[in-house]
Amino acid sequence: MTGLKAAICVGALMMADKPVLSQSYSLAADKLAESARTREAPILDILDELRFTGLRRIAPGAVAAQLSSHTGDRFDPSLIDKDIRALARLGWFESIQVEATSSTAPFPQLPDDSNHVILIFHLKELPFLSQAGYSGSLLLSQKQIEKILEDKKLAPPLGKPADPAVLYRIAFAIRTGLNELGHPEASVRIARAEASNATVAVRFEINDGPLLRVRKVNFDGHPLVSTRLLRRQMRNIAPWKPLASWRGKNVYTREEFEEDRQRILTYYQNHGFPEARVGCARVAQSAEPTRRWPPWPHKLRQAGLSVSIPVEAGPFYHFESIAATEALQQAAKERGRLPITVSEPEEGGVFSQQEINKWQRSWTARIQSKNSVVDSHPSHSVDVMRTFNPDNHTARVTLDLGDSPPYTVRRIEFLGLHKFSDRYVRRRIVLREGHPIDERALEAGLLRLARTGYFKPIRKEDIHVQLDEATRTANVLIRLEEIGQQRASLAGGTGQFGSTLGVVYTVFDLVNREELLSAQLDGGPETLQIMLGLAKEGIFGTRASLALSVFNNVIRPRFASSAKGPFFSFHSEGISVPWVYPLTNTDSLDVNYTLSSTTTEYLPASITAAPGVTLGNVRSRVSSRSLGVGWTRDTGSERILLSNSASGGWLGGSENMLRTSAEYCRIFRDPFFAPSGAWSFRTTFGGAGSYSGDMPFYARLFSGDELVRGLRPGELGPYAVTAKTAASGATIYSTAPAGANLVTATSAEYGFPLAGGTEAAAFFDLGSGLLLPNWLGPTKPLVLDVTNGALHGSAGIELRWTVPGVQVPVRAYYAVNVLRMNRFISLSENSMFHAHNRFSAFGWGLGSLF
Repeated sequence: MTGLKAAICVGALMMADKPVLSQSYSLAADKLAESARTREAPILDILDELRFTGLRRIAPGAVAAQLSSHTGDRFDPSLIDKDIRALARLGWFESIQVEATSSTAPFPQLPDDSNHVILIFHLKELPFLSQAGYSGSLLLSQKQIEKILEDKKLAPPLGKPADPAVLYRIAFAIRTGLNELGHPEASVRIARAEASNATVAVRFEINDGPLLRVRKVNFDGHPLVSTRLLRRQMRNIAPWKPLASWRGKNVYTREEFEEDRQRILTYYQNHGFPEARVGCARVAQSAEPTRRWPPWPHKLRQAGLSVSIPVEAGPFYHFESIAATEALQQAAKERGRLPITVSEPEEGGVFSQQEINKWQRSWTARIQSKNSVVDSHPSHSVDVMRTFNPDNHTARVTLDLGDSPPYTVRRIEFLGLHKFSDRYVRRRIVLREGHPIDERALEAGLLRLARTGYFKPIRKEDIHVQLDEATRTANVLIRLEEIGQQRASLAGGTGQFGSTLGVVYTVFDLVNREELLSAQLDGGPETLQIMLGLAKEGIFGTRASLALSVFNNVIRPRFASSAKGPFFSFHSEGISVPWVYPLTNTDSLDVNYTLSSTTTEYLPASITAAPGVTLGNVRSRVSSRSLGVGWTRDTGSERILLSNSASGGWLGGSENMLRTSAEYCRIFRDPFFAPSGAWSFRTTFGGAGSYSGDMPFYARLFSGDELVRGLRPGELGPYAVTAKTAASGATIYSTAPAGANLVTATSAEYGFPLAGGTEAAAFFDLGSGLLLPNWLGPTKPLVLDVTNGALHGSAGIELRWTVPGVQVPVRAYYAVNVLRMNRFISLSENSMFHAHNRFSAFGWGLGSLF
């Protein structure tokens, strides 16, 4: 048999992510196959032997394990191409050459007319990487470079073959890091020093290049939209934004510009320009004059980059109609879901691709089955047909039932995972492989993942969906960027005794069991809380999560009418074990068991100021064993919370209490005035009572501005009267907030965004608190009836700013108490009490109320 050769040079293909075979081998493979077919009367072609030449460090057995051809099998020339590709993908060899020749050795156990083939692989090994160094950069230290490469999983493979493609990707990653620092002309050269022992030392010689920041961004062509609006769409390259140089907003990279280009194009398509085109940016160096003051006023020309973006807006289109066909409406009826009424938009309505996508998703949800196994109806897709009239610039949109089935998720792949397992991320993504692709389910899953706090916000550019028309399948690729397993962050919120600010330190997956360890310390002027927690999701192989918390709280409330400051303090410590089970994507059921001990201490100097407390009650200690059940629904725009708990009885402990609370919140976009505005409504209800014995004083509700802005702590409830006898024998009366055991409040506000990430809102709050004596037990304070259940209301304006990185809203408000208490109450013949709330008040707080 004539020996035929096939060769591939791997070293010449270092620029590709995966080695690609040259066409010369494909032709040789065809000749091998043709020669095997045209030999005269062959009976068998047996692969007799595999030989490897040129190996120095790599064992022949390690190479043979990568091949599909095996000794003793029937010789198949088509497998040679597959074997060469498999060896090239390893990154071990600089060149691969294959020779097929006949064997002349006799084989008595086989027929005489059989043919025996020997495959000879001529290999040239790549030298092993012995050392990797970095030099020349004044911006990036070696540790910074190693951190960049480690995050991208591109650490130099020391002790392994020096694959040129891997070295090129390392150089590209270093250059990209310099580009992001404002050095677009940075370059990286790979210097190699090979030794006689088949090793190579590599040095990446880095040239930072000049610092060239983006100074100007222009829009050329026919934008037909103001430059100000187009600049608002650019989030990455925005040198006009505050602190642009610190935030990296004046740096040009191709990747950053492509994201901004897509945002600009999306804006056009959603605002009446379906045929808009946004081209590639033209970047040129420029020198912009700037004025400097120190040490004296003078002008200076700074070198930078000028970015010109070509834009062709095209004609402006209006909606003429949006209609659904009869077939689509009939399919929705067969699913048992009433089809929505698709009415024609208002005359002159602006064309919006976003609106079309919204209608398409809505109809798709109505015709798709929730359980494809049980549902006998076939699944369909929804097709959108757009018809543009160039004469009057109108668009007609028709939604029809598609003949083809919807795309099915074939595979979901996550990139960027270093410390978190694929299982951890996949469990939080609602979208499942083998099910129809659902954009809403994917968005909900990614939102869930972002709420964990271990990943940076996931943008649309991080999601890539590859569709296969032939098989009607989709591969979903999601790029994630981890923040880390250990986090130290600030936390804050609003409670009934003022706002709190604290530090939270969390460690995830310390013992490789996907557990979460947390430590929290937060406090305010009147509260201090220390908590240690351990949480585990997917407990016992279910979707539920179980947690264990150890807490220690100290509360020293200060009331407006207390002249001597805090007259009592609470100190509670205990263990809480919550169990949460997600019923659906939006609903969850939680069960909580709490074991605690609370000590209430009254200052001797002001014992008589505590309503319902006698002189002997200087210190009281109450143990509690409570069991609570709750239900939560959170859809993003709507939240419902229901919670009930009981303590004492067969649970044990000296506290015998029943508690209940409910909350309903709803946020929806403004359909009337501004699309960026939002209406928010909240209604809360809370109650507590004792079914045996006295109700502990700490269990009362001292509500204030967390429910009705403008009130002090305890002013939402009634006042109680206490009396003491002076040395002269006269009786002295005093008042103090008595707390409430039944509180209800409602709030409404209209919010709209401002510049710089701030938000303003106009609000109206309404609330009331009652102290029902029958819920207190045998001991009852003397409550002023006119203050019990009084209605309080306030209106005002609030400014909110979410602290970057901390994600805790800071609120500052000005409230006018439009429904306030302001009256004099006679306590005795010689004593009067002025029950009043402030007419107006400035206040602040942490955390969101909605």
